[in-house]
Amino acid sequence: MFRILTLIFSMMFFLEGCKTFGEVIIINDDFKKTHIVTMKMRQVSDEKIGNSWVRYITLFDFSREIGETKTTPTVARFKVFANEDSHPLERSGFVRIGDKDTTLVLGNLDSQAVTTYHTDVTTTTTTKNNSSGLSSSTSSVGKGQSTETKTSTSTSSSTHKELTGTFLLTKEQELEILNSKYFAIRLYSGAFPITIPFVESDLEDVKKFLKAKPGINQ
Repeated sequence: MFRILTLIFSMMFFLEGCKTFGEVIIINDDFKKTHIVTMKMRQVSDEKIGNSWVRYITLFDFSREIGETKTTPTVARFKVFANEDSHPLERSGFVRIGDKDTTLVLGNLDSQAVTTYHTDVTTTTTTKNNSSGLSSSTSSVGKGQSTETKTSTSTSSSTHKELTGTFLLTKEQELEILNSKYFAIRLYSGAFPITIPFVESDLEDVKKFLKAKPGINQ
């Protein structure tokens, strides 16, 4: 458990440095004759993992298409980083917008165990006294002395779960989010809840994504 918590904590700092989170990107697809609006986000759960102080990390990839005559609803693809004992996600959860809860149907669910290997190299230098006064090493530190360097390598591993899936936000939900001060997704890993809130600046990023259109300066 300690290794997986260390891994998730390290991953949290790595992901924190990603500059693309919260950035709206609009791509012109000349084959579909549409514009694709995308945005990535990293969110932290309300719940802690087990008895630890580490929380679930979720990566979101939101996208929607704007055509000449219609706009498709938002598709959210997500990946939850959890401990190796976590159960797969249930097929239904909830979306909370303001104080209104609606059942959320999840698709393309998958649960994969990912093992990361760590290699530690330790170098030890010792000083020897040579009775003959001759150095047996090319790195002599003094008359009658020599240094000896030994290198040892140890390998360890840690495993975590990546819980992935998708869901849709309806047009009605998109409008409700634009007029709301709170938005959250509730998932279930087996019986264990994972609540992912979007508040303050995170919610503003979601609203910015929902309002984005080709030709509008973000």
